[in-house]
Amino acid sequence: MGKRVIHSDLEEFLTEFIRRELEAIGSPLASGVFVSNQFPTPARPKSVIVRDDGGPDVSIVTNEPTVGITILSDKDITDGKTATDLSHLVKAIVKDCARVEPDNPVAAVLGFTGPYKVPDETGHPRRYMTAELSVAGHELA
Repeated sequence: MGKRVIHSDLEEFLTEFIRRELEAIGSPLASGVFVSNQFPTPARPKSVIVRDDGGPDVSIVTNEPTVGITILSDKDITDGKTATDLSHLVKAIVKDCARVEPDNPVAAVLGFTGPYKVPDETGHPRRYMTAELSVAGHELA
């Protein structure tokens, strides 16, 4: 029987990675951000929502999923500048997530689109972006 490869929970990895990096930055923009793979109920002032949209397996070990990332913020006097700035910060964090570290499945960041302004039914600022990643699996023990 050949080797069997499984992939880590990419949403779990990215939400923990983004949360940890935001905490390390420690700026007012990066503080108090809710990071999850589910939209918060009730809404939070600043939120980052990560969704794994899947993608093709390109080898026995790797696949190339697309990840959707939504940034939400409260209405503010800056007309969405907080959401825009936070989305650029999160983009920089995700673009830097490929590392050779234990428990890091991201082998490469292949591409990025956005962030874009998108309408939100509440009228609050919302930004959306996608990242294409190369993700390495590990051998099923």
